[in-house]
Amino acid sequence: MWRVAVSALLLCCPPAAARSPVMTLASDVAAPATTAGVQKLGANAFFYRPAAASTSPRPLIVLFHGAGMSARNFLDGAKAEADRCDCLLLSVQSTGATWDTIGLVSAASRNGRAMRDDLFGADAGRVEQALSIALRAPDADHRAVVFAGFSDGASYALSLGLANPAIVRGVVAFAPGFHLEPAAIDPKQRLFIAHSPADQILSFERTRDDTVASLKKAGFDISFRQFEGGHRVDKTLLSEGVDFVLGRSRGTS
Repeated sequence: MWRVAVSALLLCCPPAAARSPVMTLASDVAAPATTAGVQKLGANAFFYRPAAASTSPRPLIVLFHGAGMSARNFLDGAKAEADRCDCLLLSVQSTGATWDTIGLVSAASRNGRAMRDDLFGADAGRVEQALSIALRAPDADHRAVVFAGFSDGASYALSLGLANPAIVRGVVAFAPGFHLEPAAIDPKQRLFIAHSPADQILSFERTRDDTVASLKKAGFDISFRQFEGGHRVDKTLLSEGVDFVLGRSRGTS
């Protein structure tokens, strides 16, 4: 059984076919092109490489958009951060309007069941496939994969990231609605969670009192920050979160 910390569920989302959240990266895939800028990876993901030359492997930030958002637009909004931190970006599009775990958790709550392999669907496969390709890039640092998400995407980034500590170094989550915590965890992962007390979409108090408190109790190295402005991503805190997860001094790359 997985412990489920729920702050808000979108009941409009129908459940999808379930699969394990644990990802196995493929090695028999073609690497992305070595050019700078944005390129499409398959049908469901976008990849970005900064124009500046790099002398060392680059961390890879995997982006998880909010409900109703597009992976491409979310990536475009994060390019300045990638340039700052000299990171690669990967942004994956959910199958439906939001990540399928939202509907699967809702169905599990109604049925009184929350088994691990019931709570992730085809979206985990999309991330697995796109991540396999992105990490074939010659300048990708396999030891520095960061999941970063907003709203439903933050819930998904936390849940999928916690399930894959062998791949994911840490998670940056803005305004998550809930998280799924596996029975076996790795507290060496670093977690950065930010939420606005003025958020009218997802509860700040539940993030603070349920998600953050639960993860701290589990032993994670976690930073929780407040910011003004409601339901959004704060760009300054995004930089702070990336630096925290990567173990960098604030304001350096």
